[in-house]
Amino acid sequence: MDLFDAKTRVSKALVESIFRRARYDIRPFRTESCTMRIGREDISPDFTVGRSSDAGGDFLLEVKYRTSIEQFAMVETQRGDRSTLALAWRHWPAMRIVLVTDRPEPGRSCFQALPGPQAPRGEAVRTVDLGDVKELAIFPHNIEDHEQLLRRIFSLLADA
Repeated sequence: MDLFDAKTRVSKALVESIFRRARYDIRPFRTESCTMRIGREDISPDFTVGRSSDAGGDFLLEVKYRTSIEQFAMVETQRGDRSTLALAWRHWPAMRIVLVTDRPEPGRSCFQALPGPQAPRGEAVRTVDLGDVKELAIFPHNIEDHEQLLRRIFSLLADA
């Protein structure tokens, strides 16, 4: 396993932990019949996240580690309807995507969410810090604790 794959797995575990700590019911989504790949990229959801029906019910969640979220967003914007995001949302319209990085832009979180397929067509892909997604109601200290953990783990991985 290379460093990128290790960071991806740690990212998924940390996002799962964030949602569990926020009192969501989160369980693996994976089934062989529902796995969708584009090249090396798996764009299938990682989790089914449960919440009360008055809070919008269950949703699917995909977690991606990216070295640079800004570069990823720029490439996805350029690809338009052929982007991996567009393809994933066509297959799973209600899926939420969380991007994780250990190198966020200054003032940004290591955990960022994509707006989903409801973003206007043709506009640049933009992210929102996960703690700022109001409908998820994830407390800032939950995100901050996991950011500290992410930085410590990724530092250890880099030193190995």
